[in-house]
Amino acid sequence: MATAHHILVVDDDPVFLAVAESVVLSLGDHTVTTACDGVEGLAALRAARHPIDVIVLDLNMPKMDGLAYLRSLGEQGYGGAVLLSSGESEAILDAARRMGEMLGVHICGSLKKPIRTADFVALLETCEARSQTQKPARGPASGAASTTARGTLLPYYQPQVDLVSLEVTGLEALIRLDTVGGEILGPQAVFHPGLREADLPPLTIEIATRVMDDIAAWRAKGVTRRVSINLDARIIEVPHVMPALFGLAAERDLAPSGITFELTETALPSSMTDMIEILTRARMAGFGVSIDDYGTGSANFALLRLCPFSELKVDRSIVQACVHDRISRRFLENTAITAKDLGMAVVAEGVETSEELAIVREAGIHIVQGYLYSKPLPAADAFVLTDFAHASRRFGSA
Repeated sequence: MATAHHILVVDDDPVFLAVAESVVLSLGDHTVTTACDGVEGLAALRAARHPIDVIVLDLNMPKMDGLAYLRSLGEQGYGGAVLLSSGESEAILDAARRMGEMLGVHICGSLKKPIRTADFVALLETCEARSQTQKPARGPASGAASTTARGTLLPYYQPQVDLVSLEVTGLEALIRLDTVGGEILGPQAVFHPGLREADLPPLTIEIATRVMDDIAAWRAKGVTRRVSINLDARIIEVPHVMPALFGLAAERDLAPSGITFELTETALPSSMTDMIEILTRARMAGFGVSIDDYGTGSANFALLRLCPFSELKVDRSIVQACVHDRISRRFLENTAITAKDLGMAVVAEGVETSEELAIVREAGIHIVQGYLYSKPLPAADAFVLTDFAHASRRFGSA
């Protein structure tokens, strides 16, 4: 390896820093600088006497994580190469790589931990061979504001049922409006035509607060359920929204693995890199991330390719069309195969008849949600559901 490099290793694990420094120095006339987090790593980048041309970057760090560090590199127009070093899943590493490339940062590979000399040498040679001509791209984020109160927000919950065990595997939170007169109105009364886009962030946080209060209350009674909370794709890039949602869970000591954020594609954010960064950070924190209404939105497939989703939900219109449309049925089958290949759970929404259930089962989908099993229920009823063995016998399934 003829080229001498100045390599910056950014990682919060002191053992990894020491090993990585030893590996680099054993390879020849290289210079090594180490940093224990992203903030220190940016300071080292600025203070370097000789330009740093390779950065070995961890993703999960305190103060400033690897995603925020990549964004800073993009904003600075950093022209060197980045090697991701992380124990995160392939989906998270792929999303981080795509985010970096969209920001104009040259990601030339990822290192598995513990670091192996042969792997590091191979990636360093790849860095030397590839061009570094990409330019940064950045979209602005926007923020937010007020909401209107026309009654009390009241979460209802619709069960998701495992067709193999017939157990309730999760619940989707679906918001209702409890009016002053005691009438329960559907989501159209909450997300009404007069609702401004600026009202969405505080409304989302208020809904999530009520849902997480329900989760905490039922956990205190010894009942735990994985719960999905819907998020409009437009609001996740509003700076304070996702930290606020993470904070709500932390305040109640709720396990992130028991909460899934379900992304609805009403409209896309202005910056795809913001979306990738935010959803990747949610996955790194342990939350589930689901793509809702799959098969209907124009950007569904692009989102699936770019973001590290843990779950895919097939829209009810696809499920219903499968009864009489062979193309829709083939789409359902291919979706199930794709989700399995990507290591994602797949849920069929809107299953209302035994015929639709049979088609979903035949397509290889084993988790369903719909009126065939249950309508959305108040928390007191939904959280105590355990299985649907009786209902399944009634509708003729095994």
